[in-house]
Amino acid sequence: MLTEKGFARTTVQDVAERAGLEADRFYAHFEGMGAVLRALNEAFVERLNAATDASTQLGIWKGAPARDVVEVAVRTVLDVVLDHAGLVRAFLVHGATDPQIVNGLKAIGKHLVARVVAVLGETSGAPLRGTRVVAYALDVAVALAHHHVLVGDDWAGVTLTRAELAEETSRMITAYLGLEPTLAIREASMVDGATAPVRAAVLHPSPFDDD
Repeated sequence: MLTEKGFARTTVQDVAERAGLEADRFYAHFEGMGAVLRALNEAFVERLNAATDASTQLGIWKGAPARDVVEVAVRTVLDVVLDHAGLVRAFLVHGATDPQIVNGLKAIGKHLVARVVAVLGETSGAPLRGTRVVAYALDVAVALAHHHVLVGDDWAGVTLTRAELAEETSRMITAYLGLEPTLAIREASMVDGATAPVRAAVLHPSPFDDD
């Protein structure tokens, strides 16, 4: 519903009707739409942090190239934000002055950075730069995703497909961290009499269903 109408145009009556409830039963659980947004934010944080834990268990990335971990993290951030654009847009626009929502979004970032840094310690070719730099790199990735849902993909006059956005963001982040190019970028750079076809890297899927 948030994707269909936007949070500002979604009313208590809309939510109650979609849920098959009378408005008075809605108010028995929520004071208003602000309370609904806080509840959605809480569920979103819990779900994303659980997905992060599942994909960053110690041992499963042992010996893997560090660039793979970074690329999975970057692509997963983009997938989650873009798959839930209406909800994320509501968090950013209408929750910006709500401390509970702001703290929830910060909790996602802090948890993701902590888990990625821990996993990188088990990889090969891990960046020598510290937690602060990894945090900045992931901050840039999520900022690009937020910009995409708030403003659109053609702010600078260049339209990128979702796949192109993911590839260019991964290219930028891995280069910033001093890591080797990703699989897709290396293949795109190979020349064997003609430009070799680019094969998309097979990475961890988004931890969220499109609901």
